[in-house]
Amino acid sequence: MSIEDDEKDLNRMAIQAQMLQRQGQSLTGQIDAMQTTLNDLQATIDTLDQLAKAKEVGLLPIGSGTYITCKGVDADQVLISVGSGIIVGKKAPEAAELLRKRYKSVSEAFDSAQKNLASLNIQLQDLNAKASVLAARIEDVRPTQG
Repeated sequence: MSIEDDEKDLNRMAIQAQMLQRQGQSLTGQIDAMQTTLNDLQATIDTLDQLAKAKEVGLLPIGSGTYITCKGVDADQVLISVGSGIIVGKKAPEAAELLRKRYKSVSEAFDSAQKNLASLNIQLQDLNAKASVLAARIEDVRPTQG
């Protein structure tokens, strides 16, 4: 192989490494979003599980860590989004079960994304190792051609 071929291969590897890094960054963003969703789902499930104990008084989050006190909490009528902007009424245990199914689905996607990210990182490490060997070979050959 000529030095020109090696340099072309090294450039190709650099482009490939950049693509893998971008994919990894995108996947990391998706993983972070899924982690946030899992945390939110778990907090909601925990709240629904405790709702039956708070039938007299409850706290309603209104944003920015601010709550208002609610009287007469109705655990038999929880409103939950089922997608496409549709909201249905469910009893608290039914709503919690629906959210547990969502949690399981997001958790499976989260695990898959983490495995994909690990695979990307292995590919990137392998590519970097090959590029280092190739760069060293180019450096060894270049002084003798000058």
